[in-house]
Amino acid sequence: MNSRYYLKKIGIALLTIAICSILTFILFRLMPGDVFDVRARDMAVQRGIDFNEAKRLVVQTYNYDPDEPILQQMWRYYSSLFRGNLGTSITNSSITVNQIVAYYMPWTLFLVSIALLLSYFLGIWLGSIMAWRRKSIISAIIAAYSTIVNSIPPALIPTLVLSIFAFGLKWFPIQGAYSMKVKPGLNLPFIKDVLWHAALPIFAYTTTQINGWVMNMKGSCISVMAEDYVTAAYARGLSDKTIRNKYVKKNALLPLYTTLAISFGSMLGGAPYMEGPFVYPGIGSQLSKALGNRDFTVAQGLLLITTSATVLASLFVDLILPRLDPRIKRED
Repeated sequence: MNSRYYLKKIGIALLTIAICSILTFILFRLMPGDVFDVRARDMAVQRGIDFNEAKRLVVQTYNYDPDEPILQQMWRYYSSLFRGNLGTSITNSSITVNQIVAYYMPWTLFLVSIALLLSYFLGIWLGSIMAWRRKSIISAIIAAYSTIVNSIPPALIPTLVLSIFAFGLKWFPIQGAYSMKVKPGLNLPFIKDVLWHAALPIFAYTTTQINGWVMNMKGSCISVMAEDYVTAAYARGLSDKTIRNKYVKKNALLPLYTTLAISFGSMLGGAPYMEGPFVYPGIGSQLSKALGNRDFTVAQGLLLITTSATVLASLFVDLILPRLDPRIKRED
């Protein structure tokens, strides 16, 4: 086991997170639109006072000094970050980013993990069918489905799902994570209600992801089927089922493990598009709210969490892939 390989991968991952964090910190402060000017104009109109006086009052209510030098802001932010403090909301000084993450992240992970597993297993199953039975009717149906789904913008799918199954057929609730009439806790009514509310977001997530798995698995299977050891297996008289499961499918899955980690990150990044239409209480909805309010302390904290999750998931795959596939050699 080469320790230099692991240290190099871990170092690259930490450097990536650090660079993304610094860029996010700077870019948020260069964003057009001043939240203080917007709030001050509203206050000036509502109270009939001077704009400068309104801005002074607004700045006093916010947990942020717009005139503080950026280097001083960075020092204050990162010194708190190294102590595990992601910061405090600008628009509400009584709420910390840690509290937001602790409450809303489990809901997002709940949606993402279930949808990722569903799309992954369904995708590799359908993709292997397309590769193995390329001229069958079922392969044509799967290809037609993939074409239709791929032609729809991912951000539009939640709206379509909501319009059909919630507003049209009224099979599922319109918004929220659970009903107010059930008591939260480890009880069957609450669990059933949570799954009922999560069904449409999970379905929308799965629909946007499954096409990629189908196409990746199909291409990987076709590539493996052209290998010499598959031809040798046919020459030995092995059954189609044995060749499909032990030779083709097993080896075709190896390149998809890396994609699995990347997909986890992309689904976390796409949470605002998925959770927003369903008004689901996850990180995505909170990120959209923070961006709308120009609360960049909350936004950069949530982005740091999602970025770190993506990078660490890719790191995990990089570290275990050489053990899963002996053909991959770790560099010195």
